[in-house]
Amino acid sequence: MKQLRHALSSSLVAVLALSAPTFAAVAQAGGDPLFKGKQADGKREDFSKVERLAAWPEIPADRAAAVKTDIERLRKAGTPEMAEQAEAALVAAGAMVAPGLISAMGKERMDDARLRIEAVLDQVTGAAHTRLLAPSFADKSREVRTWALARCAAFPDKAIVADAEAAFAKATAAHAKDPKAEGSEAEVFAAALCATSAGSHKALEVIGKAAIDQWGKRGVEMRLAIEAVRDEEATKFATALLADNDRKKKVAGLNLLAGCGTKDAIAAVKPYLDNTDNSIRIAAINAMRGIVDNDLPIANLPVFEAIELAKKWKSRA
Repeated sequence: MKQLRHALSSSLVAVLALSAPTFAAVAQAGGDPLFKGKQADGKREDFSKVERLAAWPEIPADRAAAVKTDIERLRKAGTPEMAEQAEAALVAAGAMVAPGLISAMGKERMDDARLRIEAVLDQVTGAAHTRLLAPSFADKSREVRTWALARCAAFPDKAIVADAEAAFAKATAAHAKDPKAEGSEAEVFAAALCATSAGSHKALEVIGKAAIDQWGKRGVEMRLAIEAVRDEEATKFATALLADNDRKKKVAGLNLLAGCGTKDAIAAVKPYLDNTDNSIRIAAINAMRGIVDNDLPIANLPVFEAIELAKKWKSRA
């Protein structure tokens, strides 16, 4: 269970490591995982323009020993100062230390050491490295697989869709065989995020279930992922949730439509702008914001403000 909590936490950390002014920057500025408060400038980083690397930077021969030593210091740090020094040295070295850290993570059995490794990896990897991280989706270590999947999900890349779908299929099968295995649930979710962010529809059921039960904790991750599938199939899936009588499913459907809904979903969303349940009304407002203007959501609007915004959307759309 402890490892599961750590794996889930690392998945969120991966998303929150995005650079401004992306979703994470807005979420952090608002102090809420659902982008609480007014959005920033509303811009996203255009990952389609990122240069995706084909090889990791090489470690110069004269620095190889020092890097190896720093990785061991990070793993076996006996004091906070030792850990901080090792982290600083590795972060300064940059992406060239990633392969060594990934290898070390796969061997590490101590949770605190593994989390220190993940913290450094989150700082030295980014959008440029998704295709280099994709082979780790099939790593022997569940911790490595989960981290790599969650990290790549933070930087949507359609070129890794086949690897992500394969990882999702394998993780799902393993979880079905042994649902109580530590970390299996976290791996399935990370794989679902990664596959969806790469443009796949195969994990929509997992994303939908999480949207019903855990949007408050994972909304940032899911919204980022589902924007990669703003199309007819994803719209149909989310609209089906909206049509359900269950209140939580309605809210989940609206939250998903904000990220994946096409203009065809407006007619289904619009009636909910008049709903007397303020949570549903806010979700409908955010759905309209996402569908029409591709804007980030606003959370926890006071009732009066929500009513006024709803009126504006009713007259506009």
